[in-house]
Amino acid sequence: MLLIVVETLLVYPLRAVMTEFFPGLIYVIVYLVGVLVTSLVWGKWLGMATAAASAVAFISFHVVPVAGRFSVHDIRVVIGLAVLLIVAVATSAVADVSRLRTVQAEESDLNAEMARLLLQADDPPAVLPAVAQRIAQSLELPDTAIHLAAVPGDDRRSAFPLRAGATPLGTLVVPVAIPERTTRRLRERVVPSLASLLQAGHERAAVLDSLEASREHLRQLAAEQAALRRVAYLVARGSRPPEVFQAIATEMHTLLGEPYTAWLCRFENDATASLVSTSLTGLRADQMRLSVEGDNVAAMVQDTSSPARMDSLEDAAGPISALARERGMRSMVGVPIMVEGRLWGAAGVGSNRPEPLPPDTEARLAAFVNLAATAIANADSQAELAASRARLVAASDQARQRIERNVHDGALQHFLAVAMQLGFVQAGLPPDQEQTKTELSRVLGGLNSAVDDLREISQGIHPTLLAAGGLPPALKSLARKSPVPVDLDLHTFQRMPTVVEIAAYHVVSEALNNVDRHAHASVAHVQATTQEDTLHLSIRDDGVGGADPNRGTGLTDLRDRVEALGGHLSITSPTDGGTLLLATIPTTSAPGGP
Repeated sequence: MLLIVVETLLVYPLRAVMTEFFPGLIYVIVYLVGVLVTSLVWGKWLGMATAAASAVAFISFHVVPVAGRFSVHDIRVVIGLAVLLIVAVATSAVADVSRLRTVQAEESDLNAEMARLLLQADDPPAVLPAVAQRIAQSLELPDTAIHLAAVPGDDRRSAFPLRAGATPLGTLVVPVAIPERTTRRLRERVVPSLASLLQAGHERAAVLDSLEASREHLRQLAAEQAALRRVAYLVARGSRPPEVFQAIATEMHTLLGEPYTAWLCRFENDATASLVSTSLTGLRADQMRLSVEGDNVAAMVQDTSSPARMDSLEDAAGPISALARERGMRSMVGVPIMVEGRLWGAAGVGSNRPEPLPPDTEARLAAFVNLAATAIANADSQAELAASRARLVAASDQARQRIERNVHDGALQHFLAVAMQLGFVQAGLPPDQEQTKTELSRVLGGLNSAVDDLREISQGIHPTLLAAGGLPPALKSLARKSPVPVDLDLHTFQRMPTVVEIAAYHVVSEALNNVDRHAHASVAHVQATTQEDTLHLSIRDDGVGGADPNRGTGLTDLRDRVEALGGHLSITSPTDGGTLLLATIPTTSAPGGP
């Protein structure tokens, strides 16, 4: 209304100047400005009301006063009035459209900015202050705040609930003293958009968390599979159980992380458990074997042959729980190690964290425990097989020894007795029996040769010198009898188990026989050394080489004999490069003492 009054008063000084040139038009221009301003600021309907009020003012102050009554005295005034109404309405509509588009543009910019902040953030709550500041700037508010909880309004602030359907998401808080138009814009446009974007932000964060959890699970699964492959390789290679046990403890500790401790124990017959491997360091000797009495997962596994867990060790009694608390453990999980249906031991994990171990810990340990059981079963089978082979070798040597003794004490002695009798007969013949003496001498020579051959065979079956004096004298005897010169280098003097000495003797004997028959060598070097409870043999010649252990049974039999005792035999024989035979035989685990 004030704007119309100002426009009406402004027409008076302009009418005297402008009527001469633009009669009637001045009224349209002046009142049109007011309509345009009103429509841009307050909207179309108030602009149209302003246009109507401007027409009434035009008639009341410029038409009636001029004519003295309400009549049209000049067609130009009528045209001006018509133009005023038409243009005012059109201007109001256009201005309102322009205002709405401006508002929509501002709202689009606000929505785009809120979407950028909320939908690109990994943590939506962290960007809520920035979103609230952007709303305040767009609506020209002194301040706003967004809470993720229901916040009531009061005499200083208004609260707009943010919901997704019936689900509350939070509250938008603005000052109380704001224009009604701004309040309506907040309620109708900003709040629904903010609620939708906030829900989308939460859903996106949930999806990202789910994807990250999936990626972490896949990384964990890949790491577990890699660890299992490494342990399985050791098992497949036939590694000794202690090596497999230590690999399992190391892999489990690496997978679970620093706050966790991995261990494997074997149940003994005296109600104790021996640690066979652990990621703990600095344990004393008396802590490597503890009683299973009291409250601990080892006792629970031993009693039930099933997985067990203790989520708190605070009040647990017994030496195992005491050691665990001493090392900072707060909870523990154990699973049984079953070997061919019998309980062998247990594997477990302890945690230094206040919360219990994850519920899937038992399942994660199961695959490693199965590999441990396989390694133990394989080792038992290999040990039993090795012991069986060693017993066969020992039995074969004992049989050879019996044969040698029977030949020496039986047939050989009988031949010697016959030879002595023939000698007595020869000596008792009269001088005129020269031909008979000659025949007897020839028979005695053949008999003595047969005795020597039988003695040689007897020595080959089981050398008496080896049994009487040990390996060095026996090897020296072989060197003296070898057609090829032998360079001996002996660094072994203590007696060894009989089967070891016999195996070593036959290795050197067979090697020297091959040098004599096939190598065409000028010299052979034999070295025997005992180091760390292992006998090391080396037989090397300068012959033609090219020896193939697969083409004969001699070297193959030697390799079987050595491997049956837990040793190893290798042959290197390049053409024109001589032959090198290396043998290592353990001297402590072989059956049969001297």
